[in-house]
Formats: sequence, C-alpha cells, structure tokens
Amino acid sequence: MTATDVARVARVSQSTVSLVLNGKWRGRISEQTARRVLATADELAYRINHAARSLRLGRTGTILLVVPTIADPVFAAVHAGAARLGASTGLGVVVFPLGAEDGRGPFPVPRQALDGVIACAVAASAVSQLRIGLPLVVLDEAPAVGTPAVTMDIGGGMAKALAHLIALGHRRILHVRAERRAWTFARRAEVFDHCVLSHPFVTATRLRCPFAPADLRERLLRVLAAPDRPTAVVCDDDAIAMGVYAASVALDLTVGQDLSVIGFNDLPTAAPVSPPLTSVRLPFEELGSLGLRTLIGLRDGTVGESAAQVAELPTELVVRQSVGPAPSARTW
Repeated sequence: MTATDVARVARVSQSTVSLVLNGKWRGRISEQTARRVLATADELAYRINHAARSLRLGRTGTILLVVPTIADPVFAAVHAGAARLGASTGLGVVVFPLGAEDGRGPFPVPRQALDGVIACAVAASAVSQLRIGLPLVVLDEAPAVGTPAVTMDIGGGMAKALAHLIALGHRRILHVRAERRAWTFARRAEVFDHCVLSHPFVTATRLRCPFAPADLRERLLRVLAAPDRPTAVVCDDDAIAMGVYAASVALDLTVGQDLSVIGFNDLPTAAPVSPPLTSVRLPFEELGSLGLRTLIGLRDGTVGESAAQVAELPTELVVRQSVGPAPSARTW
C-alpha cells in the first residue's frame, strides 16, 4: 500500500496526504479533510516508510548524545531534556557513552545514520572521529573555536555557596574536589581559589577525593578529625557530600550544627537525606534541551559555527538544613 493509494481512496492529492501524515496540515488543510486522510490511511493499514523518507530528505532524525558514562544520573537528566524537545520536533536522541562501561572502548557508530552530535562534559577533540561531516554542539565543557557551546554558570554557583558560608560566620572552609579531569571541576576549583583569596580571614583547605565511597571516607576522616578542622565543606558533587555525611557520623559530628555541608548538582537524593542537603542546583534538563535547540539551529543555518556562540544557563543555591551558623570559637 502506498501514499498514492491513500490519496486515490481519500480523493485528495498526494501532497495533501504527505502534509497530513507528517503532521503539517494545520493552517493549510481543513480538519475534515485531515480526518478523512487519517481514517483512510488507517483503513488501508498504510504506514510511512521512514527509511525512504530519510533518504529523500537527507536526514535520519537521529541525534547522538555523547557522555563520559551512563552510570551518572546527571547525564540521564541531560538526555531527558534533549529527548523531550526531540520528541516535539521529530528527532530521536541516542545516548552514547564515550568510554564503554566494560572498559573495552565504545562501539562503532555509523555516521551516515546521524543528523548531528551533542557532546556533554566531553571535549570537542574527543569526538572528532564521531562527528566528521556532522554538526556538533558541546555542553558543560570549555568552548572550542568553531564549535557552539552551552554551559552552566558553574563559577557563579561556587561563588554563591562560599558567600553563604562566609555570611554565616564560617572561616575554615574545606573544598572537596573531584579527582576527575574535567572542565566543570576545574572551573569550580578556580572560582573557589579566587573567592578565598578575596577574603584573607578565611582559611581554605583543599582535598582531592575519588568518588569511591571507601577511599573518600578515609581521606575525609583525617581532615575532619584534626583539632583545627574546617567548620564547613563545599563538595564538587552531591555524592561526595554523602561521603562527608558518613565521615561526620563516624566522628560524632552533627551536620548542620558542628559541620555545614554544601553539595553540587542538587540531585533528587539531596532533599530526602537527613538533614536535607544544601546544594548548587545545576539545570541539566535545560542544558540538554538548549543543546539540542542549538544543534537544530546549527543544522538549519540559524546558528553559526563560531567561538562566540556560547550560551550560559544560570545556577541556583538551594539552601536546606545541612548548613547553619559557624560553631563558636570555644567549640573549635
């Protein structure tokens, strides 16, 4: 059964059938005619041949979202934002972990089956082989010349976290840094260092930690058990903040009273813990959505391949009970 058969039985032109079945009839064709075409197509069991349509249009309707791993819920949120927009624009978004979970490397991707690539927390140079001949947008990564980028105000989030702690009287502050090489973590460290330099009365401690819970706990215990321990901790990630919670319990410290803790990302697990975690909320779903919107603009020629094409989304400090006034000097 072909579209020609649908047009003949419905007594309309083939172009009318095409408009109706592709959802582009509103404002061009009456609703009565559209309903007749849809009913006829259903009666004749006609289905659009998407493969042939892709060949005709030179597009597949598939976008590749490259991420470092699929184990991190952050990237699930980015995909959700992109997929939601994709569903409304006829695009499918496929997640591709750059480093396979089994450590053997990524599976080969047929470039001819893609309309474009979005790289999240992955440098443009790392996907150079994947995106040959395809439009590329990078997310949450240092902008590269000739590649549009969408980032989040990571630095602003760190500055808000520190300002909040200092306003509460905290003068000994620990920054627990993720032991991963990524632009987003480097940016957090850069702004933390800059902010504490502008407050000479603040004593800053910096500790690099892995995400592995056992190693994280041991390193934190050594710092938090010291006589001059910090009264507040800023963590690069909510998962790291949970490690601080665990170390605090081991040392009989009460989070929110003896020790203030701030995380990053504001994952769904931040609010239900006890006490609820103060965290810098990063707009991951908006990041994915704007990334796909930028890619569509790049594909359609409304966004230029320019280093100046950088969009930055705002971040927010969500204050909860894990942060309180600094303990008095006599309790240190």
